[in-house]
Amino acid sequence: MDTVLTGIDPSLARRRYLAGIAIVALSTVAWASAPLFIRLLHYDMWTILFWRGVFGSLFVGIYLFWRFGRRTFAVIRGIGWRGVLITFFSAASFMIMVPAVQQTSVANAMIIYAALPVFTALVAWLWLRERPSMATMIASASVLVGISIMLGPTAGGPRSGDFLAAGGTLAMAAMTVGIRRFGKREMLPVAWLSTVLSAAIALPLAEHLTTLTLRDYALAAAYGLGPGTLGLMLFVIGSAMIPATLSALLSTMEAPLSAAWAWIGVGETPAPTTFLGGGIVLGAVISRLLIERQSAGAEDRVSA
Repeated sequence: MDTVLTGIDPSLARRRYLAGIAIVALSTVAWASAPLFIRLLHYDMWTILFWRGVFGSLFVGIYLFWRFGRRTFAVIRGIGWRGVLITFFSAASFMIMVPAVQQTSVANAMIIYAALPVFTALVAWLWLRERPSMATMIASASVLVGISIMLGPTAGGPRSGDFLAAGGTLAMAAMTVGIRRFGKREMLPVAWLSTVLSAAIALPLAEHLTTLTLRDYALAAAYGLGPGTLGLMLFVIGSAMIPATLSALLSTMEAPLSAAWAWIGVGETPAPTTFLGGGIVLGAVISRLLIERQSAGAEDRVSA
């Protein structure tokens, strides 16, 4: 077990560690439900993005003000231009994922998203000139093989949603590297601003702003509350209790969980090629993260 905190009672550290795993796992379950809500809301992408942004802004904003109180606006201003850049990447990532899920299978979109650690390594190489390790390059090659199987001729060829999913994952990778590049910053204002920005962009383009049924308003509110708010808050809380590599490892389970949500909720069964290619992608990503976590643990033992 990796110990995040030192100088405290081992039993307390273990309880904190296990609690962190449970909380991040719950956040992954919440985040994984996002594609199901997109499937259940039969509207244009801009309408979905607007109401998701409105309800997400409301729920995240309530938590933001509860946490910081009178300091809220000062904390928001404190993100600076770097935080604004990260906000744009964050908004782009989940805005692109809505049409991606609409135009391909949930399993395809989320397995491509599960390759986020590999996309992040690529962006870090291009932006920060961080040379990827051999393990990362092998994992990247395996991911490409898996995705090519998912999107190859036997699977009917790639769909526009597959390319959009790759674009959304690339935006998320840029956000991740941006946070690393500009140092540790409070992420809650960025999360809130990105939901506000998405709603503002979608407002003039949405075709069904006021024609939703009560059921659809409830679904939009649940979309904003579940994946958009609870998923975020649980991840922020839980990831502070465990190593970052373990958080990333747990988050890769979002792909199979999303496919399970879609299968249970709307009867969407993944294609055989998705099972095969997706298994290769998840296996490559999980193996890479386990190697990284093992290396980090070895370094900690040496320095202890």
